[in-house]
Amino acid sequence: MERRASVPGDAARRAASRAAELLAADRRVRLVYVFGSAADPARSAVGDVDLAVLADPPLSLDELGRRQADLAEATGAPIDLVSLNDAPIVLAHEVVEGGRCLFARDDDIETEFVTRTRTRFWDFTPYRETQWRLAGERQAERSRGS
Repeated sequence: MERRASVPGDAARRAASRAAELLAADRRVRLVYVFGSAADPARSAVGDVDLAVLADPPLSLDELGRRQADLAEATGAPIDLVSLNDAPIVLAHEVVEGGRCLFARDDDIETEFVTRTRTRFWDFTPYRETQWRLAGERQAERSRGS
């Protein structure tokens, strides 16, 4: 397994801010979040800079890939760029709760996204808990040889 080079935490956070500025130049971009280890000010080093973007209209998969490469080149840090437009609810919730908004086209967009994400996550919680319970039961059955 290939190990990623470590990026100093301060450098990662500067790279995230610079990447957000570059993404914000596109009028379609509504929100940019940094999340994961790079969003934690206590981290002295990170493997990469995780960024999440909300755009209207959404960025295509090809655009995301190109942007990710361009941002890595411009910032000198490894960038992982994901779209919030079609992110699974658990990932969107992780971004909202553990990340930091670096750019919002306006405050209402951020408030609406955070509120909608939290509501969807809470609404989905009973289903997720049932899935985990059933997966655990199935694993226990397999362990017993059933």
